[in-house]
Amino acid sequence: MPLLKIEKVGDQRFMALWKITESYTTLATQLQTAGEDPGEVESYKSEQKKLEWLTGRLTLKYLAEHRGIPYNGISKNGQGKPLLNGSSAEVSLTHSFPWVAAILDHSEEVGIDLEQPKNKLLKIADRFLNEGERRFVQNDLHKLCICWCAKESLYKIYSKRGLLFKEHLHLKPFTLRDSGIISGSIIANGLKKSYNLRYKIEQEFILAYNI
Repeated sequence: MPLLKIEKVGDQRFMALWKITESYTTLATQLQTAGEDPGEVESYKSEQKKLEWLTGRLTLKYLAEHRGIPYNGISKNGQGKPLLNGSSAEVSLTHSFPWVAAILDHSEEVGIDLEQPKNKLLKIADRFLNEGERRFVQNDLHKLCICWCAKESLYKIYSKRGLLFKEHLHLKPFTLRDSGIISGSIIANGLKKSYNLRYKIEQEFILAYNI
């Protein structure tokens, strides 16, 4: 079972990372938990999507149980935000095959995103970066991927529809390191709230989450 690690990233905040190497049958056998909707995974035609679905829930399962929270499956609210059934803990989930990560906090809102730095991000940079961010990032693929992950994390924290990455999510310039902190903010619908987000550059992917 390649649950690679569970890491404490805050007072009551823990992050888990998994690399998918198992078969569908192996993962499905591990995830025999009340509260899951077996029809949901079968709605995906792609085998890869099915593996991500199963592994995402397994990652949350082991993360919750690590924190002493019984795992009874997850559901989603009207905005698509994942909720732990029977628990008030806040969770967020991300995947970029074969990697899956999840984060849990006992009370505070959380957002996490993982992405592999691929050239497709260069093609869509103008869609999610404002002018100042674009000047800062230029065509640096690592900076671009960090900004994408950070904004995705903010989007998941906000967890309401209608949020535009370019207009409503803002990031300040940062010094590129293997690991660092970004200052970000959500400005939308009368809300203005700032967050610090940690990013990590790994060999195969980049990860960001709020701290």
